[in-house]
Amino acid sequence: MLNAADVAALVAALAPRVEGGQVQKVRDPDRDTIGLRVRVPGQTTHLILSAHPRLCRISAASKSPPTRPEPTTLGRWLRSVASGRRVVRLEHLPGDRVVIVHFEAARLVAEISGRAANLYGLDADGRIMATARRPARGERDLRPGRVWTPPRGQAPAGIARHTDPEAVEILAQAELVDAGEDADAIAARRLIKQTRDRLKRLAKKVRADVQRTADPEQWRVQGELLTAQMHTVKRGDPVARVQDWYAEGAPIIEIPLDPALDGPANAARLFAKYKKAKAGASLAAERLAEVEAGLAVIAGLDATQSAEAIREALEDAGLYRRKQAQTQRTRDEAPRLSYFPRTSARGEQILVGRGGADNHQLTFRHARGNDWWLHIRDAPGAHVIVPTRGNGPHPETLQDAAALAVHHSTLRGEPGIEVMLTQRKHVRAVKGAGPGRVTVASSRTVVPDDVAARVARLEPRRV
Repeated sequence: MLNAADVAALVAALAPRVEGGQVQKVRDPDRDTIGLRVRVPGQTTHLILSAHPRLCRISAASKSPPTRPEPTTLGRWLRSVASGRRVVRLEHLPGDRVVIVHFEAARLVAEISGRAANLYGLDADGRIMATARRPARGERDLRPGRVWTPPRGQAPAGIARHTDPEAVEILAQAELVDAGEDADAIAARRLIKQTRDRLKRLAKKVRADVQRTADPEQWRVQGELLTAQMHTVKRGDPVARVQDWYAEGAPIIEIPLDPALDGPANAARLFAKYKKAKAGASLAAERLAEVEAGLAVIAGLDATQSAEAIREALEDAGLYRRKQAQTQRTRDEAPRLSYFPRTSARGEQILVGRGGADNHQLTFRHARGNDWWLHIRDAPGAHVIVPTRGNGPHPETLQDAAALAVHHSTLRGEPGIEVMLTQRKHVRAVKGAGPGRVTVASSRTVVPDDVAARVARLEPRRV
């Protein structure tokens, strides 16, 4: 970092090279830096003024620095007031790290003071018109529109160690390269940590699922005992006291019931829990193996690799997905669909609405009159369409579609959910209501079986 004596020495070296010269170019190497190409007879100087928090400086580059594709606010303002005009004076405020470039009708102030460094563009009256960085809060009000005032007090002068403007810039560029390498290393470590933390959270949830579905047979046994001893159950009972014929001595056990249901409905609920737990146990175990394999990949990564190498390794393992930039041409060629396309176990197409206005588009713009339409009964959810061709869809396809209707609804995970099934021609939009609100003239009810297993086969998964 430059001290006040360094700044004074650098200004003394640069003043004869820029005073009276014409500003030919204004450059924006980065958001904190301004470069001025100043031409005096027989010499061109690339003056650099930077408010970079770690590398704030006044220096001179050996050639014109690069510039951003879009100029900064300060750069745009400076082009309007300095391009083609003369540098009247290069001033250093004695005893401080402040440099002022005086133009014919404006000034550029560089406060070269570490993390509080900033560049200020001033008009002829000294009012702040633009800044390189957002002004820090403090005793001075340095917001745009206010009059700039110099810092209070004086910085320690020290001994001038840097007197060559070009040498200062060479050192700064070398540190910028090192900082860029440090940033890549930080990005690599952050990527590994974020992926590891995500997998650990997922593993915790999946292990809970494994534990919850560890003994699905208990629900089947309870359902069979309840079915065989149905005479002991009355609607409203919180529990059923039955003999456990599967245990030695046939002891009396209590089976929790839903008081709102009768005996057969409670038995059906237990069998549904058994099917769900049985399917879920297999899926949870498979999922846990995938997550643990992902954690093993993370453990084997070399944290000293570049961030791009880490991304590629994670991408190969299915643990990272790049955000693909979509061009206008691609968007024109592949417009957004109002539905998710799925393929049933029988190879037939199923269309699942994305929700709201997309449901309306799917039902009334894409579907035909004889296509089959599905929606869960008496709750919000996606519209699901099974296109009809020839003899119509296979019953298994309708079961798959019903499972998707349950999965894409507010009742996801509940057992025994009823799904309306009708042809699209019996569905009408409700006038004046929100998008996706419909009435159905006639329908029948489908209760899909093995919802979790069907959805696991139909829906794409990502670790």
